[in-house]
Amino acid sequence: MKSILQAGYRSSWLWLVCAIAAPACAPLAAQAATETVLHNFASPPKGATPYAGVIRDSVGNLYGTSYNGGAAGLGAVYKVNTSGQLIVLHNFTGGTDGQNPHAGVVRDSAGNLYGTTYLGAAYNAGVVFRLAATGQETLLYTFTGGNDGGYPLGGVALDSAGNLYGTTELGGMSNGGVVFKLDTAGQETVLHSFGSGFDGIEPTAGVTLDSAGNVYGTTYYGGSQYDGVVFKVDAGGQESVLYNFPGGANGAYPWAGVIRDSAGNLYGTTSQAGAAGWGIVFKLDTTGHQTVLHAFRSGADGASPTAGVIRDASGNLYGTTYGGGSELRGVVFKLSAAGQSTILCTFTGPNGSNPNFAGVIRDSAGNTYGTTANGGPANIGVVFKLDTANHETLLTTFPGTVDGSNPSSGVVSDSAGNLYGSAPLGGASGWGTVYKLTPAGVETTLYTFSGGTDGAEPLGGVVRDSAGNLYGTTYGGGAHGYGAVYKLDTAGIQTVLYSFTDGPDGGYPYAGVILDSVDNLYGTTVYGGATNQGVVFKVDTAGTETTLYSFKGGLDGSNCYSGLLRDSAGNLYGTTENGGTAGVGVVFKVSTGGNESVMYAFTGGTDGAYPYSGLLRDSAGNLYGTTYGGGTGDSGTVYKVNSMGVETVLHNFTSTDGAKPYAGVIRDSAGNFYGTASQGGTDNMGVAYKLDSAGNYTTLYNFTGAGGSNPQAGLLRDSAGKLYGTTQSGGTGAAGVVFKLAP
Repeated sequence: MKSILQAGYRSSWLWLVCAIAAPACAPLAAQAATETVLHNFASPPKGATPYAGVIRDSVGNLYGTSYNGGAAGLGAVYKVNTSGQLIVLHNFTGGTDGQNPHAGVVRDSAGNLYGTTYLGAAYNAGVVFRLAATGQETLLYTFTGGNDGGYPLGGVALDSAGNLYGTTELGGMSNGGVVFKLDTAGQETVLHSFGSGFDGIEPTAGVTLDSAGNVYGTTYYGGSQYDGVVFKVDAGGQESVLYNFPGGANGAYPWAGVIRDSAGNLYGTTSQAGAAGWGIVFKLDTTGHQTVLHAFRSGADGASPTAGVIRDASGNLYGTTYGGGSELRGVVFKLSAAGQSTILCTFTGPNGSNPNFAGVIRDSAGNTYGTTANGGPANIGVVFKLDTANHETLLTTFPGTVDGSNPSSGVVSDSAGNLYGSAPLGGASGWGTVYKLTPAGVETTLYTFSGGTDGAEPLGGVVRDSAGNLYGTTYGGGAHGYGAVYKLDTAGIQTVLYSFTDGPDGGYPYAGVILDSVDNLYGTTVYGGATNQGVVFKVDTAGTETTLYSFKGGLDGSNCYSGLLRDSAGNLYGTTENGGTAGVGVVFKVSTGGNESVMYAFTGGTDGAYPYSGLLRDSAGNLYGTTYGGGTGDSGTVYKVNSMGVETVLHNFTSTDGAKPYAGVIRDSAGNFYGTASQGGTDNMGVAYKLDSAGNYTTLYNFTGAGGSNPQAGLLRDSAGKLYGTTQSGGTGAAGVVFKLAP
């Protein structure tokens, strides 16, 4: 199943002149509304999503990091003892100790652990830390994101004198990343600053050292073909490109670093290209000659190795792939010195899933250990062991939460003031929940998705009929794995009304559904259809699906992430993120006869680009929405398209007042608009805003993290003028909140 991450999300997380269609630009109010957090979604208490692998001490304890979870939801360092007990050694707080460790740890002879965090501390550009055997964390270095580097995705290597070596993805003289050394006094030296392009750009992995003090590694981009390089930095700081990946059969985009044998040969992987396009395992000899040892073919063979390899005394290599295998969830492989590939373990979900950037280690008896970022009973990762017969044991699984996490959709209400919504992650099985929140803030999980035929990752929220039944979509799962339309009745019984096949009927519905007066449901899918560009669909009360329109991916638009609105005549309106004359999205109408017309095609300039949100329609037929790109500051717009197809920009976001609005707008009886922007504001964590009928803009609330951050959904307004919504992250568990704003 394609997860939301596989659909194109990346950990960089989407990243100036106030101009509106009114005669003047109004000053911004600091906090024009008071926020109440109605519910904090909980964080997995012992960590979640271990992107990195583990190390092992002499008595068999394992040590690693989790990117998410922990007490503050910002990651943890953990230990798995020989009894399989999962012990949190440190919870990252997002303060000076950093947050979100992407790489694993190394250990010295005294039992101290060393590692990096990708974010956090004073400049939010990551840190290098030491964790004593007693659990005391010491900040060794804080990256500024400037010439010293920033955002270390890889870990550190330790030399015999106690110096640490590593890379940062960004920063440096040209913001292409650096290779750094950190001495025992905490003094950083930049050994090399990437940025010419030919020397490589954006090293995403750690480094390997030799006895002469040379440092070896890879960059994900750059080089002569811009497909990444293998580099060497000598003890004097001189960098040499040992190999330029050319794409094609010889591989491209090495996420992982390299290892070195006693003869000086280097071994590693690329995540893409190769003979079949799914990555390779390679050897680079001391003359710079590359040999492709194995090209992954996807299917049972595995696909997209994002972790490196290890080597045993006989010259066999061991590693993991992120994808491939019978369930497309990755494999553990062995590659003999003769180039024969053997699959040691295929991940299926319950036994782990997607060992992202985590390779494996082996003990002296030949057992193999590793992690997966997903899978297990809560779908937030496992630590596993493979014995010499390749029998897998789950040494520990990361426990999840009950209430769900990271809501990307808003809420609906009933007449009693209860709120209803969905969370795409979390829950007992890790595949999301449907929840209810009383006016007093008491949360009830109405349904937990299993990730199977009942669906997985409900991204689009819910709608409610007059009888109290809830309807929605799941992005994945269902009978075929491509998403489903479901109904949840008042007794909590869930029924799958339709499962998508990713064929002509569409696949992967991101948005929710709307209801007509006789309870037919209407919605969109991002993919599938005649040209795999998504569809507009109808599901009737008998569960019969009709594809009303299949996007062609050209002038008519493609990839519909938004939901629909329906007028009294039955015409449907929406947006596509891509397609149109400039390829940056359209506003469309689908008639009752299934004819699509483009009402407006964005140019990507001051009119906006990439309309991710759905639409609002007034009685005169004017349509209102947002774009998350374009505008005068390329931070997005609020726009109007009249019935003649003429577009007017009502507001240009400037970053200071908000940026990247994923959600659309709502409107009160006086003609004021309300919405959210996912970024920007005083802390770059998003805002809630008001835009009056004269075009005057007010920032109602700047999200700061504690009260939630990065709202991706729109707002709900009650008769008293209070606004309700969700944030995708932030709150006490960094897993999002449900909030109320009182203007």
